[in-house]
Amino acid sequence: MTEEEPDTPGALDVDEDRDEQLEEMSIQEREDRLKKSRWNVFLYLGVAAILFGFALFPMPFSASYDGLSGSAEKDLGFVWGLPVDGEDAFDVPMRLTVTATSPPTQSSINIAVYVIEQTNCQDYTMSEKMQEAKAGGSHAYQYQEATSRVLQGGTYDFEFNIDPGHYCLVAEYINGDGESISTGDSSLSVEGKLYPNQFIGGFLGLLCLGLSGFAFMGAQKHGQALRSILEGDNETTESKVLSEASKARIAAGPSGAPPSASPGPSGPPGRPPTSPPSEPKQPPTTEPAEPVYELTDDGYYYRKLPDGTYEQTAYYKNADGVMTPHEG
Repeated sequence: MTEEEPDTPGALDVDEDRDEQLEEMSIQEREDRLKKSRWNVFLYLGVAAILFGFALFPMPFSASYDGLSGSAEKDLGFVWGLPVDGEDAFDVPMRLTVTATSPPTQSSINIAVYVIEQTNCQDYTMSEKMQEAKAGGSHAYQYQEATSRVLQGGTYDFEFNIDPGHYCLVAEYINGDGESISTGDSSLSVEGKLYPNQFIGGFLGLLCLGLSGFAFMGAQKHGQALRSILEGDNETTESKVLSEASKARIAAGPSGAPPSASPGPSGPPGRPPTSPPSEPKQPPTTEPAEPVYELTDDGYYYRKLPDGTYEQTAYYKNADGVMTPHEG
């Protein structure tokens, strides 16, 4: 014994209300997701811009000339970066601008700059490491000279790429033999910039830029889905009714057989089941005063109508000579 659930109008109304509530919740959820996706796009773009700015923002420093040592020295402290030894793409760029404020009066002078990886810039081994830097071959001890003639007030640019570590900077005047020149009236100044965040900030900035691209594609997807739902809700009632009626008509298929082609035969039909050939069609004549009956091969008479067609009732002539409809 099975129980059948009653199909009442009240139950149908409850189901329709539930469907409408689910549809409204779906639209609201998609709107929330669309807003979140758009905020994610702006968030990642903002973070990427900050990281790119952080990567390109330099750490400035300066060094003044010391008359006692005859050079401009600067303890750069610890320079951070990716700990990859040797000359490579992960080195920290350093840009220097040396100004010859008061160069020596000798005929052949130049400016030399040393960048030494050293924890204590006052250590006595600094002079030995400066000689190693001048000899070359060490990425930890670097040395460069100005490539143009040194003039009073002239500025000279130097570029170094160093590994992470603790560094000391020394800039001084040298003569033609490469020896240090120390005079009481000489002076120079150094302005420098370090870019330790260039690689890390740039990498993280590119990562956030890629995430913003994925967030943008997600926002486009949610927006397209929400737009299609809203366009479906804006469809007029008339178009909805016509669409549903068309779908129902197509699903039901043809309602019945096609209609008959013509009203009736042009000649008298034969008695079933045999079908004698019909006589040639007679030209229309004026309607006589008395009915006209024509005899067929099967022995029955058919009444000829004024329009040239025949009445479908079969007649026979009784004993009195009167045309009587055949029954049976």
